[in-house]
Amino acid sequence: MNDNYTMAGRLIDGIRYIGLMNDNSFKSKSLEDNIYFTLRDIFWNGDTQECMIANKFNGLITNNVFFEDRDKDFNYSNILYDHKSDFTRYLYNWIYNISNHELSKNSFFEFFELEKDEEIDMSKYMKYDDWWEQFLDLRKNLKEQLEKHNKCMAEDIQR
Repeated sequence: MNDNYTMAGRLIDGIRYIGLMNDNSFKSKSLEDNIYFTLRDIFWNGDTQECMIANKFNGLITNNVFFEDRDKDFNYSNILYDHKSDFTRYLYNWIYNISNHELSKNSFFEFFELEKDEEIDMSKYMKYDDWWEQFLDLRKNLKEQLEKHNKCMAEDIQR
């Protein structure tokens, strides 16, 4: 990792890859899982600032229970659905700001070519373009959740 506000990926035969901290399929279970495991990918590949921010959001959504420490009774916090909480707005704004334009996509990660004779487990990587599309889908889903919050807040004001 480096501290110049980029994240590290791998460049293999001209194709950019991002390291996955966990199996990518975990993201499809729920919006909370998508958030949690996407932020773990950012944490895994990120510079110090992005790691700290991603970890803070993950701590809030999990009540500081790490994936490795979960038991069968684990539940995410309700903070994502609490329209009186600023969590969803702050998370959406952060994700929006780091993904707002094409330059973001091309500067978000730094990609390093494999060293000669270096071997990696490709099951722990995915194509960056695919990861980025998932990231943008997460942003869209967060926006929809934020719109639900705004509707609830407007209804609260009308009461």
